[in-house]
Amino acid sequence: MGGREAIRGFVVQTLVCLLDSLQPTKEAWTAVTIEPDSDNDKVDILWEFPGSTHAQQVKSSKNQIGRGDVVTWCKELKASGKADSYELMLAGPIAAAVLEDAPFDGVDVPPPASLDTLALIDQAITKIDRYLSAKTITPLPLPIRESLVNIVSANLLEGAVHGRRLSREEFDGLLLRWITVAFPEAIERRMSANCDVLWSCIELAGPTDIAKSAFELILPLTVINGGISTAVVEWFLLRVSTNDREMRYRPLSVLSEATGGTIAERRNTARPFGDFAIPPEGAVQQAILFDPIKRNGYATDRWPEGPHEVELFVKYAALPEPHLVKKVLIPITMDEFAVLGSLNTRYIAVSCLDNYLDVL
Repeated sequence: MGGREAIRGFVVQTLVCLLDSLQPTKEAWTAVTIEPDSDNDKVDILWEFPGSTHAQQVKSSKNQIGRGDVVTWCKELKASGKADSYELMLAGPIAAAVLEDAPFDGVDVPPPASLDTLALIDQAITKIDRYLSAKTITPLPLPIRESLVNIVSANLLEGAVHGRRLSREEFDGLLLRWITVAFPEAIERRMSANCDVLWSCIELAGPTDIAKSAFELILPLTVINGGISTAVVEWFLLRVSTNDREMRYRPLSVLSEATGGTIAERRNTARPFGDFAIPPEGAVQQAILFDPIKRNGYATDRWPEGPHEVELFVKYAALPEPHLVKKVLIPITMDEFAVLGSLNTRYIAVSCLDNYLDVL
């Protein structure tokens, strides 16, 4: 076999190792070595499992691989005596008798892999995706997955030159490190990808300063963390707009969980809003009082009558940008203005279903 074919065969061998390491059936493996030290150089990949080892030899050819060659390779692999079980991995066209008569000398011969390295890379990309999903990492863009496969293959090739033994823990750690280098946002998203914010109503209240006429808003929010890492909420933001008018609301305080009492009493027992954490598989409920932001370009006066679009954003500590929770349309009528100058509040349900029904 010429130099170009030898390099191609070794690339195929490396990719086969990568694909095999991501197979569900290989979840129990503890370590893998490519090109381990061997007197007769028959073992290409040596897998270690608790209490056992599994040796693989990889053969590739653009010409048809016949039964006679396979029998010889299996006999030589078994004679190496390097493992408890053996497998001959083939890449390229093979004779029908190979699969019909396998195994040979106790050496398994599975269906052949493609000799097309691009096809193997496509398979690796898919298996990388499944592997990352199992690690609760959000799917990566296709170019990043392609780069990741190339990075892993290159590192496996480098390790093969020295016959390096790679433990499962090292493999996981290296893979996550390579992901961080190639696409650091993936790890950041892991922290908050499984968080949801439940928001069902807005409570309108009159401002504490009677000279003001803009509503204060109370939102009962529940943040649910379905991930395996603690998530941290830094802040929420409300954007209220109608026609050419826009308001921004920031969280001011967290009202007491106790129900009942006037809005003044609830304000007196409130605590300032601040960062809070949601443990894995946990949830946090807060009734948050929002106050209009005074800044050029944003209104702070009385809301006009009519429909208002309200958008709720959340900012997680692990993400660089805020995330839109929900966008709803709420009606403001004369009835809502009754809370101004009083100690009463008024609830308005927020439902995306109502918005959807309006367009049917």
